[in-house]
Amino acid sequence: TKVAICAQNGEGGAQEEIEADAVAMSGGWSPVVHLWSHCGGKLNWDKENAFFRPDPARPPLGDNGAGFVIATGSANGNLGLGAVLEDAAAAGAQAGEAAGFPAKTVAASKGISEDESLMEPVWLMPAKADIKLRMKTWLDYQNDVKVSDVQLAAREGYESVEHTKRYTTLGMATDQGKLSNINGLAILADSLNSEIPQVGTTTFRPPYHPISMGAIGGEARGEIFQPVRKTPIYDWNDANGADWEPVGQWRRPFAYTRSGESRHDAVNREVKNTRENLGVLDASTLGKLIVKGPDAGKFLDMMYTNMMSTLKVGKCRYGLMCSENGFLSDDGVVARIDEDTWLCHTTTGGAESIHGHMEEWLQTEWWDWKVYVANVTEQYAQIAVVGPSARKVLEKLNAQAGGGMDLSKEALPFMEWRDGQIGGFDARAYRISFSGELSYEIAVAASEGQAFWDALMEAGKEFNAMPYGTETLHILRAEKGFIMIGDETDGTVIPQDLNLQWALSKKKEDYLGKRAHLRSHMADPDRWKLVGLETVDGSVLPDGAYAKGNGHNANGQQNVIGRVTSTYYSATLERGIAMGLVKHGPKRMGEVIEFPGTDGQIYKAKIVDPVFYDKEGEKQNV
Repeated sequence: TKVAICAQNGEGGAQEEIEADAVAMSGGWSPVVHLWSHCGGKLNWDKENAFFRPDPARPPLGDNGAGFVIATGSANGNLGLGAVLEDAAAAGAQAGEAAGFPAKTVAASKGISEDESLMEPVWLMPAKADIKLRMKTWLDYQNDVKVSDVQLAAREGYESVEHTKRYTTLGMATDQGKLSNINGLAILADSLNSEIPQVGTTTFRPPYHPISMGAIGGEARGEIFQPVRKTPIYDWNDANGADWEPVGQWRRPFAYTRSGESRHDAVNREVKNTRENLGVLDASTLGKLIVKGPDAGKFLDMMYTNMMSTLKVGKCRYGLMCSENGFLSDDGVVARIDEDTWLCHTTTGGAESIHGHMEEWLQTEWWDWKVYVANVTEQYAQIAVVGPSARKVLEKLNAQAGGGMDLSKEALPFMEWRDGQIGGFDARAYRISFSGELSYEIAVAASEGQAFWDALMEAGKEFNAMPYGTETLHILRAEKGFIMIGDETDGTVIPQDLNLQWALSKKKEDYLGKRAHLRSHMADPDRWKLVGLETVDGSVLPDGAYAKGNGHNANGQQNVIGRVTSTYYSATLERGIAMGLVKHGPKRMGEVIEFPGTDGQIYKAKIVDPVFYDKEGEKQNV
């Protein structure tokens, strides 16, 4: 409501009072040094003008150790128009010379500046105010920090400006110290009997101006709350009955439903047709990471539990990844492309996270290893051609094009890959199978993905080619006892739990997770192990159901001895099949255990081998 006018060095007390509705304050001019500072540039304290200005001898440094930023004009602490123009001309010449142009002197434009008296630095007003008035001397007007708060921080031992900032919340409001930091530094320096340069300044961080949460959120709402990633075959899938499901940021067909057909019927049709004829899967979403460099083999030996450096060019190997805590994080097929290049397939949802995981280790632990990792997931369309007629349809495409790569068992054995042409398309063919059937995964440039798919579907008509979705993919792999990251794993599962100890190298000195597997909890013989589960009456076990054990725990709850990880109706076997983790599971083959359902029913299932179909693997190796 009013302001009190007092002498700067008086004993306190108002000499005059003026009624007012608002007070406008100015702390003098200060260069905007924030960009310079948060890039690593150092500052000098200009005592005459009472502000920090860039130190040209200590600029932000690039990766080559040389400065790469030039401050000029008012940002460099030149406040008069004439000085600004002269500084600008000099900085322009310096920048041109740094860019490789010959040094050239340009006359600066002339500017007239009004002479201004230097600002008189007054950090506490009035300087001799009594203690009662001092306790109301506000410093940070947003966070209600007072001069006495900073003085108390100094007495408490918070001598670093960064510590004082956190102790008092000085400069931590939305203005990020624009109103108070210089004054606060001066008060701290005075309290420590020091000079402002010795106290230093806090770290500037973007944004320089406060922005609203709405600006940060932007358009991230409604349909575009999260970007939808689409494969090159998305539009074809959408027009041909795809029943979409989200997988990470991608959309993948759960199944391709036909008119009057339920999802369940569509899945059964796709499963039977893939086993008997020809199934085609849009597998473009699978992660594809190129790992390249002289140390790439050594690096992958650390990333995967099994040996990758010994993989021969042209061959593939299934690999497991664990966190440093020993828990399974991803799996996939790795192909060696040449002497220093590997291509690692990851789960659909894991491409970005595994890429980040690799980069984190390269940048923080093995920074001197010569390895480069590139995520090329979206650069390739990848199509799985699966079933007894898989080779026939690809050979037909080659015949129509007048030739192509040899796709015979002898020329392209199981777990190998080749580059060449298929149907006139430049392609890489991986002879791998997640279904247990004769299978090829064909990678073509993303721009040719739809064209290759169209040619494949046209050529496959005589073989009853049929696209299949993710549910059929899951059922086919479950019939073969293949694990799925995210189903058989939940962040607490290790390879040994899934009977995958064969994929843990005994030759390597180390890999991520190896030492963790030696912990007593990891080596506990009572850990739940993977088994197959077959319901006594042929029904489908409830997903995630827990198996009943004997007795109750200390809380009066029923003891459990396992849980269902994957459960499906198998159109191939015409019954329910499931996989699960059960205590001492592999030693309990043939035993019937009970699973209470949320519907009140008790489901009985027999413990069986997790491989329900073609245990010898003959079909995938024809």
